[in-house]
Amino acid sequence: MSGGSFQVVLSDLLQAASTFKTEAQTFKAIMPTDWPALPDGGGAGFDGSLKSVVEALCLLHLQISGDIAGHSSKLQTAHDTYAHDEESLSKLCSQISDPDRI
Repeated sequence: MSGGSFQVVLSDLLQAASTFKTEAQTFKAIMPTDWPALPDGGGAGFDGSLKSVVEALCLLHLQISGDIAGHSSKLQTAHDTYAHDEESLSKLCSQISDPDRI
């Protein structure tokens, strides 16, 4: 950041989007889809509570991986938008410098 402004580098946005996508897949893959059998806690109430907690953790894990993937999509959208804007501005500048091309 220099002088209160910043420069968006399209290749950086594309790389960040790709990294977030890869990491979302990696994060999702570290949680097994079928966890080991839960230990017997000696009471139905405790066993039910333990099962609920483990299920909640697994759902939270899936949601976090989805959030990471969502950030990938947002970065990809930003890249695509900036790339389109850059192309449009380049075309406009070209037309302004040579009015016969309009």
